[in-house]
Amino acid sequence: MLIVVLGTVLGALWYRSWHTDRVNAEHRQQALRALDEQLRRTKKETLRALGDEGSRDPDALTAVISRHTGAPVIAYDTSRHAFRARVVKRAEYGARTLFGLSQVVIDRCLEYTYAPAQDHGWASTVSVLKDDACGPSVSVGSGARIAARRVGALEATELNGAGVRRALAPYRRFLAVGGVTRTSSTVRVSVVVSEEATRQCYRIMRDGSQVFFVPAQTCRS
Repeated sequence: MLIVVLGTVLGALWYRSWHTDRVNAEHRQQALRALDEQLRRTKKETLRALGDEGSRDPDALTAVISRHTGAPVIAYDTSRHAFRARVVKRAEYGARTLFGLSQVVIDRCLEYTYAPAQDHGWASTVSVLKDDACGPSVSVGSGARIAARRVGALEATELNGAGVRRALAPYRRFLAVGGVTRTSSTVRVSVVVSEEATRQCYRIMRDGSQVFFVPAQTCRS
């Protein structure tokens, strides 16, 4: 009798584990399909925005790519007039365990490439890289956010070259101030954010209490 009871319990546990694994696998595939759809939509929308931009200015095109992909690092190849944007995209799904529900995160390190098409418009490819390839990009994005927050926290009287440099001085290991200009109520700050061999120019704009920051190809001093 005891053997029958134990067999029944073990069989129930095995079935529950098998069913849980099957449901979790389905949820994972759904999350990955949703991520793939997001990537296709991002690629399509960015290509359309690049075509609508009308400018060949690398800084203007970098801003367009950043706005649609969210990439903190965007490299520019002057010989091909091509851009490489590296960014981490994330998918999440709920997974069942023996103890309840947990949230599972899937990170993908992606590199978007945008270049002029042979006929007209733009062409694009998306590559999946090893996870650690996006480490410097993530760090650069964090550094840019720190710089923007520090500029946003300054008093109006401190919004000048000396004030901005003092505010960013504690982070000079990875932040270098290029230039600070002021036009009416708008202050523009140019910084270089570095992590290992990766460097990205950023332009920070503060207008009143609003602060914006965007990657650029030229750091103006």
